[in-house]
Amino acid sequence: MNPPINSKIAVVDANVLIAIAAKESGTHKDAEVRFKKYSQDGWIFFAPNVVVAEVLFALCQKLSGGLLTQAEYDSAIQTFKEYLTIVSLPADDGILATRAVEIRKTYGCSRSSDSLYIALAERLAGNNSVEIFTLDAGMTNQAAKNAPSVVVRSI
Repeated sequence: MNPPINSKIAVVDANVLIAIAAKESGTHKDAEVRFKKYSQDGWIFFAPNVVVAEVLFALCQKLSGGLLTQAEYDSAIQTFKEYLTIVSLPADDGILATRAVEIRKTYGCSRSSDSLYIALAERLAGNNSVEIFTLDAGMTNQAAKNAPSVVVRSI
């Protein structure tokens, strides 16, 4: 997980990938445009490994809840897998756990995964420009309170 020094890094939240893959009305087009803009501007994409479980769970819920047909679900899974070819998942993700717990302390357990995204962004920020790319405006407050060096861009 050592990107080149002075890189521009976008830590991609699962909700962005879910919106794009499931073609969620009201969010997927903006998410796709922002993702493409980051890419065109030379940003490198990262996400903690929990992104896989979060996206698979959300897409499964959409399928079982009737929000996606089987064909739409299959297409969403394929789209997600394609995006994973450009989003790096760190091999040493476990070292984020201690910091993630510290970041989550003043929030409920439901913010545990968000804390991993924030911890990853913090870790990558050393000599790089790092932003978290999310649809979750609440992550902005969590980062500001517990990791003020982390920039969160929500759409």
